Amino acid sequence: MAHAVLNITVSPAEPGRDIVISELSDIGFEGFLETDEGVEAYIEETELKLNEVEEVFTRIRDAEFDISYTSSQLEEKNWNEEWEKNFDPVEIKDLCRIRAPFHEPKGGFKLEVIIMPKMSFGTGHHATTSLMTEYLMTTKVEGPLLDMGSGTAVLAIVARKLGVEDITAIDIDDWASENAPENCEFNGIDDIEILQGDASLLGNKMFNTVLANINRNVLLEDIPKYGAVLNKNGQLFVSGFYVEDLDLIKQVATRSGFTFNGNLEKNNWVSAQFTKQ
Repeated sequence: MAHAVLNITVSPAEPGRDIVISELSDIGFEGFLETDEGVEAYIEETELKLNEVEEVFTRIRDAEFDISYTSSQLEEKNWNEEWEKNFDPVEIKDLCRIRAPFHEPKGGFKLEVIIMPKMSFGTGHHATTSLMTEYLMTTKVEGPLLDMGSGTAVLAIVARKLGVEDITAIDIDDWASENAPENCEFNGIDDIEILQGDASLLGNKMFNTVLANINRNVLLEDIPKYGAVLNKNGQLFVSGFYVEDLDLIKQVATRSGFTFNGNLEKNNWVSAQFTKQ
């Protein structure tokens, strides 16, 4: 199956790269490689809609970034070759190292997670995944745990490796339902429930922890739904939005019965922690 690749130049590169990745992931782009000038973004050729791309880039330019791009076709067999040449392990302080199966292990970290990137968004390279991983590594969390927008299942896997039991991972994309079980297998995990869909899948099951690394608009709509399935004193960790959006997220969370506990920031991205009252 052929894929299209956009070779994107963005200036300033930081936080321009992260903004490009976040925006394009919302319109179907499934893989990203950071370059010196910006980002390479990958999508199935049949799914590429250049009018949507132009709308995204207009918003980025309006946010005072210079951006340009070229597009070309990339055969599937070359995709994995490119990943193996360009995908580097992610090291989150001395807490966690996220690597691909073709990387050598490395000591000095409290936890190591293996993720085969393939066509997946959620390898740990994005600031939001890094922030959420840091929260998991430094905060006591309990199951049952719900991971919304789970992607590669990296956060669910981190939680399980930390000893959390009874984990459900939900993502709307086809590639996630294919890639997440494989990543669980790489890490010797066979008891994470992986579902394809959105918050409409939430039923009567209650959770003590909810992770939601998605985007601002989905969070604003779904935070009340997370509150409905969280036990009293349960914890909600959210990410996928910018510093300037934090107050709006806090307002919706407060109306949904949450107390704000604090937040982490990286490259203008935010992860926030709340407690259900």
